[in-house]
Amino acid sequence: MPSSRRVFLKHSGILMLGTLLSGKSVDANTDRLAEYFAAEDYSKIFAKVIGNLAVSDTDNIKLILPDIAEDGSVVPVSITSELDGIETIFLFADKNPTPLLAEFQLSPVLLAQITGRVKLAASCNVILLARRNGEWLRTARWVNVMRGGCGTG
Repeated sequence: MPSSRRVFLKHSGILMLGTLLSGKSVDANTDRLAEYFAAEDYSKIFAKVIGNLAVSDTDNIKLILPDIAEDGSVVPVSITSELDGIETIFLFADKNPTPLLAEFQLSPVLLAQITGRVKLAASCNVILLARRNGEWLRTARWVNVMRGGCGTG
């Protein structure tokens, strides 16, 4: 049986080759991302992302953040889920100058496990929005920020 590292590398190469051969326009995606990340109002960008589709709250996607962030410029965040079929994850901070923190495009055959750091301007709700099998799922966490990381203190 091949090692999991070899399988991972093989599948990564296949996914990369498929992406390169798909012919999708990089410019169109870049323009869309620039528009999403430039938005200054949470409700407007949220509406752009989902339109008028229904959103269901879920506990099946874990959004792990500290209750209190000592420094808003480096807030650790982890996202995990045992749900299969998650295609896209958006991460928002409702009080940030640019509310969209991140967008992740996932393969629906992989389980979501993402770890990173985000900047939060002030104490706020961090909202995760995930598209799975054509439906939108949401979960949120409140984070108290002691020092701001996006230009406020």
